[in-house]
Amino acid sequence: MDLKSIQAIHTGPFKLVYVSSGGGSTAISDFLKVPGASNTILESYIPYSRESMDEYLGIRPSHYCGLQTTINMAMIAFQRAQKLAPNTKREHLLGAAVTATLSTTYEKLGSHRFFVCIHGSEATHVISCYLTKGKRTRDLEEKLVSECLEALIGIACGVSKEIPELSQNIEYEVIRAQEDWKHLIDSEIQFIKSNDETPQLIFPGTFNPIHEGHLKIKEIAEKMTKLRLFFEISINNVDKAPLSFYEIHKTIQQFSEDFQWVLTNAPTFEEKIKLFPKSTFVVGTDTLMRIFDEKYYKDSLSMNKAMECFNENDAKFIVFGREVDKTFRSLEDLVIPKSILHRFKGVSETDFRMDIRSRDIKRSNEESKRPA
Repeated sequence: MDLKSIQAIHTGPFKLVYVSSGGGSTAISDFLKVPGASNTILESYIPYSRESMDEYLGIRPSHYCGLQTTINMAMIAFQRAQKLAPNTKREHLLGAAVTATLSTTYEKLGSHRFFVCIHGSEATHVISCYLTKGKRTRDLEEKLVSECLEALIGIACGVSKEIPELSQNIEYEVIRAQEDWKHLIDSEIQFIKSNDETPQLIFPGTFNPIHEGHLKIKEIAEKMTKLRLFFEISINNVDKAPLSFYEIHKTIQQFSEDFQWVLTNAPTFEEKIKLFPKSTFVVGTDTLMRIFDEKYYKDSLSMNKAMECFNENDAKFIVFGREVDKTFRSLEDLVIPKSILHRFKGVSETDFRMDIRSRDIKRSNEESKRPA
């Protein structure tokens, strides 16, 4: 990015938190060496080691250099920007993130690749690029990463319109916020549904991506209850970063007209149950184990209170067995408080066992990407 464009960003209203791992350091240097950088850059963070990245994200990602990880980083950076600049209009705050695995002193087993994400209150911008090994030096690869990052910041700030050359090999997408998504984020509405039906059979999850295991669960649950199932996606999650507009769009886009879905801002089951009383929830044993894990609550008192709402709101659960720590666990393997035990009905391993994980599908999809 040229000096004039960086100066335009520094004199403009936008402020950002920047986080990177594996590449993009030249970009932040370019911004910092131009006078006025303190008006734009709120914070710069580099979680380079795996331990640092795990701590930053709050989870161990399936890929340390991947699109999902980069999006999560940008979402956390955006939250940080809101905290550091509470008096700045939210539409002028950005979270910028990059992950990259580039040429080094030894030959890497995987592809050379990088991902960039800029998230704000109005849109999520995403770049993905896979590079051919040996085609560029480390310096040239880093130059391309930084150029893409700077260009994307420029686009988000309204001072540029294009990404660098090689754009035919760089996947760039921008998903703009829909008005009802904004209302949901601000808790002005409780949920968004695919149709006018009232959700009574609800399957919470991220569904990123949806797979045949989810579809089989849907089939069995609908047969058991004689109800039509709603896939429920919460824009906020207990263990993960909030969903970006990119993720919301991609998740909903998967569902055909025959599928029902509901988008909520209810990360905990206590909130889901209160939002949809007298409903049946479809869960795996891995999810159920977290519901009864005290670490997800302030204390035992708040956990017990959450359990009470199961009875108060007449919530029921259909529980599917899952492989947890390489051991298949069904409802019978879990310890459930006697006061709510009658609310759970298990599906036997004979009727359902599909050891499929979305993260494995995403890993396979990444390995099939073609380099530029």
